[in-house]
Amino acid sequence: MAVTSIGAQLVAEFERMVRRDGGEVVLLAEEGDLIRVGYRPGSAGPDCKDDVCVLPQHELRQLMAETLRRRAPGRELVMEVLP
Repeated sequence: MAVTSIGAQLVAEFERMVRRDGGEVVLLAEEGDLIRVGYRPGSAGPDCKDDVCVLPQHELRQLMAETLRRRAPGRELVMEVLP
């Protein structure tokens, strides 16, 4: 069985969340205590029609950082918005 890194596990968990609105989260790098992820927001409108809303970058980053702190104290998350 393959061992999955903390960064890959984190990205997989939140990828499911953002995929609903057409968004994407990808692991860019995992170097020492630093995990870099990329976020490409989805295309759903801000009015949340059909119960689909785009998760703002700062909210997603906060959720991911809190999850990371619980699972791997001392690790740091850096998020970049992708075009």
